Amino acid sequence: MSEYKFFLLHKLLVLSVNILVLTALFIAMYRASLFPDDFTPTFFKTLFLLLAPTFFLGFIGKRLLGKRRPALI
Repeated sequence: MSEYKFFLLHKLLVLSVNILVLTALFIAMYRASLFPDDFTPTFFKTLFLLLAPTFFLGFIGKRLLGKRRPALI
């Protein structure tokens, strides 16, 4: 894999994880707004349940991408 392709795949991975984190935040805010009396517990429960798989996928993607990193000469 060329350095340019590695650079693009790395930036795509970072962008996708960022988008997933923002999506998790929006979903948590929406779900919490449905239950105003229990806003904080609902928000954190939803956010952490959505962030755990997102960060796990990002970690796995980073490890897989690191294995394909071009050798430095």
